[in-house]
Amino acid sequence: MKITLSIDSKETIELNHSDAANIVSWLDDDAKYASFFTVLADHPSSEVRCVAANKTCVPLKVLKQLARDSSIEVVRTVASNESALKKFKVSLIKEMIARDVSVAMAVADSLYFFGESLHDDVIQTLLQHNDPKVVESTANFDCNRS
Repeated sequence: MKITLSIDSKETIELNHSDAANIVSWLDDDAKYASFFTVLADHPSSEVRCVAANKTCVPLKVLKQLARDSSIEVVRTVASNESALKKFKVSLIKEMIARDVSVAMAVADSLYFFGESLHDDVIQTLLQHNDPKVVESTANFDCNRS
C-alpha cells in the first residue's frame, strides 16, 4: 500500500512508513477522516496501523480488528483508546489482556475509560494477572474509586 502526499495534484511525493505515520497522526481525530483511518488499519506497516488504532473515530468493526492485530504495539495502542474500551465486550478485553503484559498494563492504566458494568469483570481479570505491576496498578485504581 503506497501513501502519497499531493499539492493541487501537481506535486506528489511517496511517503515512507514513518513519515506517513507522522503525518497521519497530525490529522484530527474527526469523523471526516474515519474512512481514511479505516483504510490505514489494513496497512502492512504496524507503525501506520498504530496511528489508526489511536483514533477514536474509527468504526467499532475496525477497532476490533486492530485489537486482534499481529503487532503487540497495535494491540497496546487499542488498549489505550477510550472509544474502543467503552465499546468492547469484556471477552475481547480479556483476550487482549492475555496477549501480552504490556497490553494488560495499558488496560490497567485505562480503567477510568470503562463503564461501571465492565469495571468489575475487567478488574478481576487484571487482579489475577501474573505480573505484580499489573496487579498493583489495578489495585490502586480499585482503591481510589471506592
